[in-house]
Amino acid sequence: MRVLFVTSPGLGHLFPTIPLAQAFRAAGHRVRYATGGLSLAAAEAGFDVVDVTPGLDYLPVYLPQEPGADGAPVDHPMFAEDPDDAELATLFARVSGVMVDGALAAARHWSPDLVVAPPLQGAGRLVAAALRVPLIEPRLGSYDSGARLRTLLRAGMEPHWDRHGVTGEPAETVPLTTLPDSLTALLPEDRRTPLARPLRHVPYNGGSVLPAWLAEPPRLPRVAVTLGTIEAQWGGLAILEPLMEAARGVDAEFVVTLGGGDPALLGDAPPNVRLVDWAPLDLLLHSCDAIIHHGGSGTMLTAAAAGLPQCVIPRGSYQQTGADLLPARGIGIVAEAGTLGAAQCRSLLGDEALRENARQVRDELRAMPTPAETAARLVAAVG
Repeated sequence: MRVLFVTSPGLGHLFPTIPLAQAFRAAGHRVRYATGGLSLAAAEAGFDVVDVTPGLDYLPVYLPQEPGADGAPVDHPMFAEDPDDAELATLFARVSGVMVDGALAAARHWSPDLVVAPPLQGAGRLVAAALRVPLIEPRLGSYDSGARLRTLLRAGMEPHWDRHGVTGEPAETVPLTTLPDSLTALLPEDRRTPLARPLRHVPYNGGSVLPAWLAEPPRLPRVAVTLGTIEAQWGGLAILEPLMEAARGVDAEFVVTLGGGDPALLGDAPPNVRLVDWAPLDLLLHSCDAIIHHGGSGTMLTAAAAGLPQCVIPRGSYQQTGADLLPARGIGIVAEAGTLGAAQCRSLLGDEALRENARQVRDELRAMPTPAETAARLVAAVG
């Protein structure tokens, strides 16, 4: 079977799909990616990749406005406190729209038997419909599971369907979810997908040479701190400056991954703060006792898979739904960056109830079907 993955540019969109792609390939199927931008990194995982938008800079596609004083684009839905589904659908229709021609050409040339695309990658659904093949939709977290958001995205993509003369829908659509039942039950009803097949979140962060400091046991409790890549590169690291001061009063080591951001924005980091440009998150978290992050769904699930208490500093709407789940399930807290102090950091490290609940969610994730099991079931169902 030939399986075509269509993913939006961005490691947060690509990385969650890699374990399922690896599972299809390990089972003897041929796997190819049609993508662009940062997601061309699928080639580093050993996959054939078609660049559907050669030379295109996706930054102005994602962020078409000039940045504001804090580095974030003014009034942009990715950074707004509470943008609605229509704003996010417009954003992802724009990102998906520039990929349509290349993705459709790649698919028609290769003739896949199956298309895999997250719900907010609108080119994937169009490709599956054009070829009349089944579509597998892996939810990347909690933010992309809402039916209204997907409907609005489909409407936003309508000009591309008309332009290519595509009618109808994919031969079949099979949704997947990586959220365990106890988290799904806490979602608003309109963001649940009752018929979604469970898929265990297996962390993938790319390969790397193990840094010497990470190979050694930590001498103090360790807290990972990350804002991802997009937020960090748009000046978002500045919001962590108060945390640097708070860290002075905590008997712990803080490892801040810069994600390509400017470390000068953090101010004067104390001796117990280690600044690293990048570290494989899954590997880092297995040496940690807690994590402070931006609320990205991949980061949240990777931390959950490690059984760690989490503190989220939400910085965007499609991250906010995931952030709300943490205190509701008792596995983390939500804090404003400017008010995150030493006392909250100590609580994150010392609250045994948070730690026990985090272990429960970790065990739930471990009980979900692996990518290998899910791939086999999908082939049996639609192959």
